[in-house]
Amino acid sequence: MLVVDDDPNVGLLISAVLKKYNYSVTTLYHGDEVLAFLRDNKPDLILLDLRMPGIDGYALCKRIRETPDTRNIPVIILSGVSEVDAKVTSIEMGADDFITKPFDVRELRARVNRILKRKSADTALNPLTHLPGSPAIEEEVVRRISGDEAFAFCYIDADNFKAYNDVYGYAKGDEVIKRIALLLSDKARAFAGDDYFVGHVGGDDFILVTTPDAAEPTAKAITEEFDVLIREFYNEVDRKRGFITTMDRKNKTRDFPIMSLTVAIVAPKTQHHYAKIVESAAELKHYAKELPARHGSIYVKDRRI
Repeated sequence: MLVVDDDPNVGLLISAVLKKYNYSVTTLYHGDEVLAFLRDNKPDLILLDLRMPGIDGYALCKRIRETPDTRNIPVIILSGVSEVDAKVTSIEMGADDFITKPFDVRELRARVNRILKRKSADTALNPLTHLPGSPAIEEEVVRRISGDEAFAFCYIDADNFKAYNDVYGYAKGDEVIKRIALLLSDKARAFAGDDYFVGHVGGDDFILVTTPDAAEPTAKAITEEFDVLIREFYNEVDRKRGFITTMDRKNKTRDFPIMSLTVAIVAPKTQHHYAKIVESAAELKHYAKELPARHGSIYVKDRRI
């Protein structure tokens, strides 16, 4: 939990209540601190005061909703302002709930629990990475098409992931998937600012939607860094020899190289059909995976559509 309130006494009270119920809590007292904190942290829920020095609660809520990395974090407004206008404005800015001070701690706990349960049951988000899934990905692409926006659609797939899962187990495989999700968001933010969307189709398949100019630099940074960081997920013996040995899909023993990424970039110019864009990206990804003498991660771009 992230608690943001300029009154230290209120912050301490809320923190004490939530910690009593085994929540981990970070308390901040100034609006400007929040944006810096959220660049490196992603809380499960934010409790936010409206009136604070620096950036006020309204502006913060709006920024949280506009930023790709934080737009899915639930926000509860805690405020001494009880006017209907304040509540309406907070909801319009993207808040999930509004609690007026002074509040009953039992009500606070109940509302926090309700929102967290709703979030965990949200089928639009991948349960492992908490990234938007296929319906939200399609909605984002259709939105850009409808707005006549130029964009690039990037299909990211991990090579030899199944073999890694078979040898190292699903828990380690899940760690790799979460690390890929973090890598995609970090690099997209570095090269595209706030104009990007990262989705998780499922398994080891991800989607990145961003501007045409940002797509290739982002893909280059993603593939280069992945080839360095992925080695940390293998033991010393496998790192040194550069492969693992396990059964393939035909139950034959094979050597599988260290995991890599394939990034297929489609920058549609006239194509207005989501299914066609996905099909083109999948075909390009398959082509890139089968390139002869390939070593490590790779990105390829198709401008035909």
